[in-house]
This record gives sequence, C-alpha cells and structure tokens, in this order.
Amino acid sequence: MHGMGAWFPLGRIGMGQEHRRARRFNVSMAVTLILRDTKNRLILADPLPGTLLDISLYGARLSVPHIRTGRYHLFYACNDDSAKVIHLEVIDKHGGDRLVLPAHPVWFDHVLSSPSKHFELGLEFLIPPEDPNITKLHAFLAGQPPLAGGWLKRLFRLA
Repeated sequence: MHGMGAWFPLGRIGMGQEHRRARRFNVSMAVTLILRDTKNRLILADPLPGTLLDISLYGARLSVPHIRTGRYHLFYACNDDSAKVIHLEVIDKHGGDRLVLPAHPVWFDHVLSSPSKHFELGLEFLIPPEDPNITKLHAFLAGQPPLAGGWLKRLFRLA
C-alpha cells in the first residue's frame, strides 16, 4: 500500500481499464438533453439535441454538438450542484410517446479528431434498472432496426 489508497502493480489495473456493472450495446438514436433544477423545478436552458451512442441498464453514452447550453456547462453544472440533473428525452415518433430519464453526467470528452469536433458525454441513470421508464426505453430500442441482430432483446429478455 502506498499512502491512503490501494496500490496496484502496473499492468494489472490501470487508468483506462473499464469496470462496468452491465454490458453496453451500440445504438444510434436522436435524443434531447434538458438541464433541470430539481430543487426549484425549473428548466435551466434550451434543450440540447444529441445522439445516443451506447446504452446499458445503468447509463448511456451520447454525442452532443457542444457541452454548453445557455450559460451552463452540462458536466460541471451537475457536478457542482446535486439539484441539477439532465433529463434524457426520447421521443417515439411513431407512437407519439415521450420518455424522460433523469441522469447525472459522469464524464465528458471533446472529440477533436472528429470533423464535427463534437463532445461525448457519459450519463448514469438516476433510476434503478427495474424502473418502468428504463424498461420502456429498452422495449422501444428493441423495436428499432438493430445494429447487431437481436442483441437488445437478449440483453433485456424481451424476446
């Protein structure tokens, strides 16, 4: 042990190695992010369009054109004040349904190597995997054209 934390030999567990609670699967779907103040029940800035890139039972990775909306930085606003959350909004255009999942940003990255210079944002859902809204999202995604045949139905046992 070194200092107060656990020490791991180099090469065993290092930075960049992922420790996930659930498997993530690639998707591609338009979503909207809405920054909200849950304490005062306010929408703090204009909605921000994004693309859902991958998803698990516990969270998602998104692409957004910019990380700021209005005067707020999506990551820092939520991490500086726990009353601020991101509502991830998914709209089923065919059924006319709107699904809203509260989430907290856990990381972001500016993808400078991309021609669009977009940002990626990691969100952790603030509701448990068994919440009806998570189930609805996965059922909706399972009905979308698959990127890799049948993976979502197997993941969420909807088949």
